[in-house]
Amino acid sequence: MIRRSVGVLLLGASVAASCVAGAAPAGATRTGTQPRDRDDTQVVVTGRVVVAPDERVGDVVILNGDARINGRVDGSVFALNGDVLVRGSVKDDVTAFNGRVTVAGGARVGGDVTSRETARISAGATVDGDVKSVGRRFALGQVGVVAVVLLWLAVGLSTLVFGMLLLLIAPRAADAFADAGRTAVGASIGLGIAAAIGIPIAGLILLATVVGLPLGAVILLTLGFLYMLGYVASAYFLGRVILRPPRNRFLAYLVGWAILTVAGVIPVLNVIMLIAATVYGLGTIVVATFRARSGPREPAPADTGRTEPAPAG
Repeated sequence: MIRRSVGVLLLGASVAASCVAGAAPAGATRTGTQPRDRDDTQVVVTGRVVVAPDERVGDVVILNGDARINGRVDGSVFALNGDVLVRGSVKDDVTAFNGRVTVAGGARVGGDVTSRETARISAGATVDGDVKSVGRRFALGQVGVVAVVLLWLAVGLSTLVFGMLLLLIAPRAADAFADAGRTAVGASIGLGIAAAIGIPIAGLILLATVVGLPLGAVILLTLGFLYMLGYVASAYFLGRVILRPPRNRFLAYLVGWAILTVAGVIPVLNVIMLIAATVYGLGTIVVATFRARSGPREPAPADTGRTEPAPAG
């Protein structure tokens, strides 16, 4: 349960970094290739780090996942939420803050071994430093619970303020989002998925070109704003399903926001609701934007500066 909670906490960061991390996964060196440079530090948000037997790397840091050290690490190994298995050699310390360190026979650790669960040091393994356990007062279970609560409060308060500002500044736009969500369910889902996936990909593509680099950077920097706007749009849509017009807009938003915020307390469901609300909200925004652009234009006002001649006698 502790590791699952921490995994949920790190999921938001891993979604943003998964495209980059997936493009160059750690431990991808094939047999027969040259070992990596000793200064090549492995940093992974979520997944698994595997140092092959013919590899030589610097430090290894992984936030959510396991580490397998079959080769040589010229620095230290740190796993925040996962296990560490050492079959090769590590020059400095090995730490599994919320997991177990296992040192196989014939492996060598030049520093200390620190493990949340009891470390397993096989016969024939060498540990030059001390074998220690993570103190209870620093147990990740307690830190994780506090972090999850703080994250939940931060998201709840931020979306509450953001939604209220949206209704104050652009109430008609919020109504258009809610109407799109009610009348174009399929389009909102499809366009929301396309926007949630396509916008960051477009930003990365532009970022890789000289001409589009500034635009790509702007797109990637505004992703947080766009995703929060999508979440807020879904909260208002949900509130409007329960409290239909002409009921107060702010009360409707509070109802939808409260439902999503309470759902955010439930493990697993909170991640599903967060993704679903963000994606569907983005879809309603896209649909409402298309409707606004393709809607009928108002006729041009008559020219009142010219007077028609009076009809002849």
